[in-house]
Amino acid sequence: MSENMLNSNTLEELSLKADAFLIAHDNEKLKTFLQSLLDVDYKFENLVDEARFYYILGNCSLELFSYQKLDWFSDELSKSVIFFRKALYVIRKISFPTDEELFLQSCIETNLGNNLRSQGRTFCCISLWDNALKHSQNPVSIISKANNGLFLASNVYDPSHKHYHYFTSYQLINLGLERLEHLYPEQRIAYSNDSNFMIFKAWFEDNFKPEDFDYFESFEEEVETSKQGEYLKWCGDNKLFINDLNDVCVSEIVYQDIMTLPSFYQQINFALSMHEELMYHGNFDELKNDYCYARYLIFSAKDIPSDNEHFFNKTYPHVDDLSYSITNLKASHYKNAFRTLYSLFDKIAYFINRFFDLNDIEYDRKISFDSIFQDLNSSKNWKPHSKLKDSQNCFIHALFYILKDIRDVKCSTSISRWLDPDAKAFSDIRNAIEHRSLKIVEDFGYTLTQSDKNFRQSQLEELNSEIEDVEAQLQELYGEISLAKKTQNKTLKAELENKKQLLDENLRQAQSKIYEQKKLSSHSMLIKESEFESRLMTLMKLARNSIMYLSLAIHVEEQNKSDNGALIMPQEVPLK
Repeated sequence: MSENMLNSNTLEELSLKADAFLIAHDNEKLKTFLQSLLDVDYKFENLVDEARFYYILGNCSLELFSYQKLDWFSDELSKSVIFFRKALYVIRKISFPTDEELFLQSCIETNLGNNLRSQGRTFCCISLWDNALKHSQNPVSIISKANNGLFLASNVYDPSHKHYHYFTSYQLINLGLERLEHLYPEQRIAYSNDSNFMIFKAWFEDNFKPEDFDYFESFEEEVETSKQGEYLKWCGDNKLFINDLNDVCVSEIVYQDIMTLPSFYQQINFALSMHEELMYHGNFDELKNDYCYARYLIFSAKDIPSDNEHFFNKTYPHVDDLSYSITNLKASHYKNAFRTLYSLFDKIAYFINRFFDLNDIEYDRKISFDSIFQDLNSSKNWKPHSKLKDSQNCFIHALFYILKDIRDVKCSTSISRWLDPDAKAFSDIRNAIEHRSLKIVEDFGYTLTQSDKNFRQSQLEELNSEIEDVEAQLQELYGEISLAKKTQNKTLKAELENKKQLLDENLRQAQSKIYEQKKLSSHSMLIKESEFESRLMTLMKLARNSIMYLSLAIHVEEQNKSDNGALIMPQEVPLK
């Protein structure tokens, strides 16, 4: 790859060229153009230029690799997500962004949200559009969020929720009409007289009044203690309830993990016990319960001071290993929450495997979130599961792309890194917690542990240099010893062999020190407290969304299912 400098003027030219190809839908020229950009290792004058560059790549990839043209599991569909995430990562580095830079950020967030929405991730995309609206009232994000609201309304199975999603879309359409002049002519089509938006707007006004939804804001949740009230508000404000309304509303009416299993076909089978008949309902409840437990652990731990002591581990003297690690109740709660949340994905996979009857029971040991979407008999290359290959269920697709966010999929481009490029991978954290050692370290303490990093690096370089030097001396010595043997110079040969023994010992010691450093430095993962908290919140939101996608995936599948002549009866699900 060649290297080149991109300045603002050159970038503007590239942007105009890309726009021309995009507007003309000239995919052949666009493909050549995109490849030419990828073949060059560019340098940038500033962060905003770098962000614009990745934004251009994202838009080109979005046009070339669309869901209408490719299989839903195609690796190429991830390219635009990676470019938009790179762009967002770069532009968020700007400390005091200008209005123009904030608008660019909103465009990146809008397109990334649109991309996630095309993956079926109807909840994951909303926060991106909300940010875009907050930064610049981006009119395109208004269109996207309104469309998503109408889609959600058509897929949720609670009538009151359906109506509220209609209401939010109606409000967004009205907001979009106020900002119509900020749209390009081709974008204003969304608000033309015969458009879906305007037809829906007229229908909504005939059937509802805005005041019909006032109770959503005025509703007050009864709480038993002030701590419960704080907990519920924290969950609601952070959009952590297993409740599709919490993504578009934070008032107290959403303070419930209300989403459950939808109605589904189940034939009468007298060979089943009562709890077996309710197995899926009970399992889904268990998923929610595990999630709620992890969520409460995080809430309970977040305000515990890092140096706070607790009697649970005051039964032994604690070693000060100078890692500045937190070993109190806070760290233990955080680690247990991470374990619980991470395990939920494999449990969701097991649920999908059994409910959709993907694999025989004999394959249960092979079932995990990594394997559920693939053909288990394909050991070399990743192939989609035969029962999912032609799936039109967008919520199954959503779960697959969440997998790619948290774990690297075999034979696929790594996406997980770009969810949070500066942070350690979810799988690495989980592996350290379960199998090795993970130390959550105070942020300032972590800085101290890295303060002698340059010195330690120089010591390693010296050792490696010493090894190279000794190996070179040994190589030369082998020739001299060989010559002494040939000339039968026993005295010289003895001296040379003594010298060789000393060099061998020096080599062994240097190699031993490097091995020891490698062994001990990789024994435990040190992670900053703020980084772990950030990863934990991201993991919790992905777990929460995955549980809701599972529910909606079942609903979509059941809507399209025939009863095949089996005797079906509605079943009342008992509640405790």
